[in-house]
Amino acid sequence: MKRKALALVLTAAMAATALAGCGSSTDTGSASTTPAASEDTAKDDTAAADTEEDGDYYVDEDGNKYKKFDDVQLKMLVCWNGGFNTADDQYNNEVAAAIRDKIGVTVEFEGIMMSEDEKLNMMFASGDMPDMINAPYWGGSSGSTGIIKKAGAEGRLIDIKDMLPNYPNISDAWDVGVISQKYLENDIDDPSFNGARYVLPTEVAGDVEDIAMWNYGVFVRGDVPEALGIDPTSIKTTEELLDFMQKAKDYGFKDVNGNDCIVATTFHNGWSYDNYLQSYNEKKLTGYSLDADGNVTYDKLSENYVNKNLVVWKMVHDGLLDKECFTTTDDAAKEKVGNGTALFTCAQYGVTIDATKQSGLYDSNPEMRYTWVGPLNYSDGSAQVQVESEGRSGSPAIIFPTTCTNIDAAMTWLDYVNSKEGTKLICYGFEGDTYELNADGQPRMTAELAERYATDSDSVTKELRQRGIGYMAGRSYVAKKNAKWFGESAPFEADAENEYITAYKKVHPVEILKGYAIDAMAPGYENYSDFSEWAFDDVKEKEYIERAFFADTEEEARQIILDYQEYLKTNNGGEMEKFLDYMTEQSKTRDDFAY
Repeated sequence: MKRKALALVLTAAMAATALAGCGSSTDTGSASTTPAASEDTAKDDTAAADTEEDGDYYVDEDGNKYKKFDDVQLKMLVCWNGGFNTADDQYNNEVAAAIRDKIGVTVEFEGIMMSEDEKLNMMFASGDMPDMINAPYWGGSSGSTGIIKKAGAEGRLIDIKDMLPNYPNISDAWDVGVISQKYLENDIDDPSFNGARYVLPTEVAGDVEDIAMWNYGVFVRGDVPEALGIDPTSIKTTEELLDFMQKAKDYGFKDVNGNDCIVATTFHNGWSYDNYLQSYNEKKLTGYSLDADGNVTYDKLSENYVNKNLVVWKMVHDGLLDKECFTTTDDAAKEKVGNGTALFTCAQYGVTIDATKQSGLYDSNPEMRYTWVGPLNYSDGSAQVQVESEGRSGSPAIIFPTTCTNIDAAMTWLDYVNSKEGTKLICYGFEGDTYELNADGQPRMTAELAERYATDSDSVTKELRQRGIGYMAGRSYVAKKNAKWFGESAPFEADAENEYITAYKKVHPVEILKGYAIDAMAPGYENYSDFSEWAFDDVKEKEYIERAFFADTEEEARQIILDYQEYLKTNNGGEMEKFLDYMTEQSKTRDDFAY
């Protein structure tokens, strides 16, 4: 469910038609950014200009030096289905003009409303490509990742391996910790690239503080624990949660309109009922385990998998879980949460809070504001956290087709907008106008904007976007350092972030699990492409498991789950056993595997 959530959250913005950029310069190789020559060039109240034998340079407030171009205009395709919101005038808006005044480069974004894979295939087939492309690069060999790897192997992309060190604000993009060792070895350095590096990971965290916090958990309508005399933070196991739910069911709560309530629900298509089952989960990175005999096992073949899913059967059978939740839409789910019809919900806390704000419940009935349960512990009794690998494994990424009209200008633009000064400009705008500096010298949006944002964030976002503020960061930041630099991951967060979410982050923090994730070895299996199509088929699993959820008896439900496990074990001549034997052999090849 985490992958789905992660995908939901990431598909918010997107993509651009494949028009070639019309740069006025054709430089393709020289370094664009160097440290300032001396302390004499350092910080001033205004931008410094410098002239050297090879042309003009701009020196930013931190002393970084950038080559200045002669009005180079570039195009970036943001290849994410759903479109990409920009300023109406991408050339003349205030932020674009300020960047152009400093480094002489303007980047215009375009979005798509079609499948990412289809767009990439169409573009590479036609040869009609823009200067830069931001697209999904989740790793492995399928989907857009496979298309991008094929393009690299065929020589359709520019090798940036030797260029990147010349652009210091983005030169850490391949550092382990920013990305994972697994991502670096298997996808950035794909064997088909023959030593070249074509992919620039984006939307990765340059510091632990900047890791996106998704705030998954279980949440209960605020008046429920109050009426029942239960401290929701004392609930630490799934069994305790079910007892809590049963008491809520027996009490007979009504929603804001006086209608009968359902006990628990989810958001779209069952997202994320696994949160209710948290105490059956281990703190780990993958769906594999290592047994006492040193054999790699697949978690979906375990007894725990059977028992965990039987809990969902019990929830459905006992009337604790909304029977419609497995096929519901987000709109329908948000209505149930927004009206307080569902006493318990799950997934990301922000989605629940937004639903109550959109309906008006948050303000009209503050006693009904959803608060967190637990958080529930792991199966070993340890406290739940947001588990992250040491660096991101798979990410959005920028690639540079060989049609890029000016790779130096493109890299310089990315280098500048990823600097402290550039990030402040594209995220906050202009000091004294849209932001002020706090006592720590950190930018904060003006009080007037913050007040309006708290009540109508959409209109403020649109207003700022027309000035060029906000949209460029969405698909251009590389190793994000906003929290480290500015004390908040995004504008308005420190002053306008919901107080419940701020508090929840403290009890549900991020934890980095070190090690090389064992699942990185799976694609090396000789028949992996065909094997993975059926062995990891979420649709097939959903068919079995949801049939089990609605079985008449627990025995029938158990048998359906066991039938699914038998399918995994025996399909294609029992190939799963052969695959796990391969994984076991691979587990012996290095001593830093994480499961």
